Amino acid sequence: MRASSLKQLRPQIAVAAQRVYDEWTQDEEGLDEELGAGGICHLIADDVVGLLSREGFDAATVSAQVGEQHVWVVAKTDDGVYLVDIPPGVYESGGGYTWRKKPGVEFSGDDVVIERESSDPDDFERFLEE
Repeated sequence: MRASSLKQLRPQIAVAAQRVYDEWTQDEEGLDEELGAGGICHLIADDVVGLLSREGFDAATVSAQVGEQHVWVVAKTDDGVYLVDIPPGVYESGGGYTWRKKPGVEFSGDDVVIERESSDPDDFERFLEE
């Protein structure tokens, strides 16, 4: 699978993110019954991995261990390893483990960031260990 095939999936990735976002409910204090004050990046990333896997890509979630808490996706293509993400500022505000849903967000393929992290597909496993 080539990166061009991955990039063509931007609209479907946006649809997957929209489903997760639309199911996210917070009360007046910013609490969700399941997530507490947490955000949804990990849920979006899980759905994106599922979508990419169904399309034939090796993909996995990666989370920040230092600094801002965030989960995104890495995908292996014939021409490298790519980061696949929708930056959290698009749909939520906050930091750490406390996030608030931004009202009225409508995702589009333009919100999906796809950047090459390595030109060597064999580096895929290395990104999972970081």
